[in-house]
This record gives sequence, structure tokens and C-alpha cells, in this order.
Amino acid sequence: MRIITTSGTRSINLVLRELAASTDYDVILTNESTKVVSTIQVTATESAIDANLRQLNIPFTEDYNEGDEIALKVIETGGSVILHRNKILVTDE
Repeated sequence: MRIITTSGTRSINLVLRELAASTDYDVILTNESTKVVSTIQVTATESAIDANLRQLNIPFTEDYNEGDEIALKVIETGGSVILHRNKILVTDE
């Protein structure tokens, strides 16, 4: 589980099970409190991921409510294989 704050610019780093064939990733977020699904599109080359200790950096700009739980899946854009799955807890504490 990862933790982010309710607002502001923040990011998390994730290790993928495998890299995508392309440089485009979709991060599918499901807010388990509101059931709203959103997608963040991230572009990262293999060398950029390597330079970040083999981690994909995912920026967040959307505001969330205190205590929201978000289910996260990373897939290659246009693909269906899940490259990473995790949960995020939103808190300012």
C-alpha cells in the first residue's frame, strides 16, 4: 500500500513486473469510496525507468478526500496485461 496526501503535486514510484513494449503506460485508478474510475497516462522510456532505480514514476494532480482508498493498476496503453497492482491510502496525517 502507498500513501499520498489529499492535494498538491505528488508522485509515487512503482516497480513493474515487466516493462511495456512501448513507452506508454495507463494507470487506472478506482476510488473505492466513490467508485469513480480515472486514468493517468504516463510516458517513460526504458532508460528513464532504469535511471529511477527501475521504477515507473506516477504523478498525481487530482485532489482526493481524507481517507479515500484507491485501487491502482498499471497496464501498457492499449494492452490488458497488468504490470503492477497496488492500493493507495489518501491522508494528510
